[in-house]
Amino acid sequence: MFASTADNREKPVVRNGRIGLVEPTGRRVRALVVHDGALLGVLPPFEVTSPWWSDVEPVAAELDRRLGARTAVLRMVTATGIGMRGGEVTYVAEALTPPTSPPEWDGAPDPGVLAPQEHRMRWAEPGGPARVLDWAAAELRALEQPLTGPPVQVKSWNLSCLYRLPTTAGPVWIKCTPPFLGPEALAAGYVAQHDPDLVPTVLASTTDGGCTLMADVPGRDCWDADASTIGGVLPRYVTVQAALAGHALPALPDRRVSTLAARAERLLAPDVTGELDAAERQALTRVVAELPHRAAAIAAAGLPETLLHGDFHPGNWRSDGRRHVVFDWCEGSRGHPACDVLRLAGWLPAPLAELAAELWAAEWRAAVPGCDPDRAAELVRPVQHLEAALTYQRFLDGIEPDERRYHEGDPADQIREALAHCRT
Repeated sequence: MFASTADNREKPVVRNGRIGLVEPTGRRVRALVVHDGALLGVLPPFEVTSPWWSDVEPVAAELDRRLGARTAVLRMVTATGIGMRGGEVTYVAEALTPPTSPPEWDGAPDPGVLAPQEHRMRWAEPGGPARVLDWAAAELRALEQPLTGPPVQVKSWNLSCLYRLPTTAGPVWIKCTPPFLGPEALAAGYVAQHDPDLVPTVLASTTDGGCTLMADVPGRDCWDADASTIGGVLPRYVTVQAALAGHALPALPDRRVSTLAARAERLLAPDVTGELDAAERQALTRVVAELPHRAAAIAAAGLPETLLHGDFHPGNWRSDGRRHVVFDWCEGSRGHPACDVLRLAGWLPAPLAELAAELWAAEWRAAVPGCDPDRAAELVRPVQHLEAALTYQRFLDGIEPDERRYHEGDPADQIREALAHCRT
């Protein structure tokens, strides 16, 4: 079978053979506050216990307290930590209501932070959170489950903005994503055609698919997934993928192996290869040139291309012990199913990665008699890393400069992983 290799998006650590999040170290926060389109000032720094830059729930809660107002974190301006966590982080934050407890300001912010940026997200500009929340409130009223309290901002960064909304029917979530990611409701909808309990219930989405209103999924995220959890998710997911194989899956991005050679040309551009040395650049050129041959060998292994989740790891699963749900479908695409199981294996300790590999292969052998899942997975491994490099580069190409800290270096790291697997 194949071994575990994790990428560097939000690396887990393994403790006692189990996977988990990095131990919290906290972060120091500075906030540049804007209200009604005007900058008010810089708040004195404060500490929060969560280290993750995108985790803004404790930041917004402290801003609410200090300003006596409802607030929203718009975006990050600077950060001194590494790996998307820790250090001192400066945010632009908006007072959505007039501050009733004006603080002692710690200086005046640079007005340039409000200058327009081509790739600024809809939720990251003044007035953006209010527009998102107004849309959600209107949809909830139409569903006859209106808000019962103020929305709680949970996450804000260049890949998503997430709010928890208290309603008469219990918690509801609104998630907004950038235009370079796919519509969350679309990929989840394809899954729901075959296994509606495997995905969150979509209540509404904007016409462009960029904001999705979803019912709450009780339970906890499955960072510490065990064999039972894997067994509760993986066979059902393979069943859905097998059912969708051969379908066109309209409007999903094309991540098929047969199209990778053309798409991988982006990785040969100087702004990407500048982080590689000469030998790595030459090796990458050879690997890209050989992709059509690799695609033919992968096709010969017999697994069909189908719906992909795109970020299929246990942190994107949720369970209450009975029901298992896969969420975060905004990277859904059409591609090779081995990409998802390799992603999963990269997040699991070796014994569980081996179990997942064996279970996945057995399910595909049953679904497609005569196929060779193990051979397909080995051939797809460098493909998976090239796809990851393209994904990270797509992030960098689509976000504003201040937030590039989240993803800089990631394409080159994934290219090096791909090259390493081509040598083995």
